[in-house]
Amino acid sequence: MSLLDTLAASPVWFVNGILYLLYWLAGHVAEVFALFFGIAIALGIDPAVQGRASERPRRYERGGVQTAAPAATYFTLGVLLLWLIVSAISKFPIPTIGAVMWFVGLLSILAVSEERVNQLWWVKTGILVYAILVLLLRFGLQALQGTNPSDWATVLGSSADAQIVINQTRSNVAMIGMLFVLVLYPVGFAAMLLNRFIRNPKPLYNIWREAGEVLERLRTRT
Repeated sequence: MSLLDTLAASPVWFVNGILYLLYWLAGHVAEVFALFFGIAIALGIDPAVQGRASERPRRYERGGVQTAAPAATYFTLGVLLLWLIVSAISKFPIPTIGAVMWFVGLLSILAVSEERVNQLWWVKTGILVYAILVLLLRFGLQALQGTNPSDWATVLGSSADAQIVINQTRSNVAMIGMLFVLVLYPVGFAAMLLNRFIRNPKPLYNIWREAGEVLERLRTRT
């Protein structure tokens, strides 16, 4: 191919590259949203919350200095990376459920300002446990699928009996596991965050203020 042909084909390659990127994003839209919500927590909320917890004031009111590493941000990024891996190897609707959990978690952190530190912990650990459960279910079913009936023949009577037991066990594990992963755990996660939202009487103070800010305002004359 000559240089002229290469230059003439460059716009086509560019358009094909853009289309490929758009198709890829359309096929991984749940991961994109989960990444966006996770980054919003890691870079928008974690630094502010941990900064107030670990900041030490300088002398002569010259501002403050951080005395601890941004562990909260690192933890969020670690959970987010694990979830993106789990989501990439999982089938619908697990990636979508995970993206919704990240979104609900972000909303709950913003809404439950009086318990923001605790809410951050519950959101991140809740998604971490969900990712682990998805992995356990996936590889547990694969392990049962690869079980050799002859290895259990001496225990269960024969290879045919062992095959029946293995198939029934796999069917039961799949049914219970999918019900828990697709319905029970996500609903329980959302219910837990909702409970932490309604447990505090919101009309008594500004919804965006944390508990320490409310107490400081009550005790300080302005």
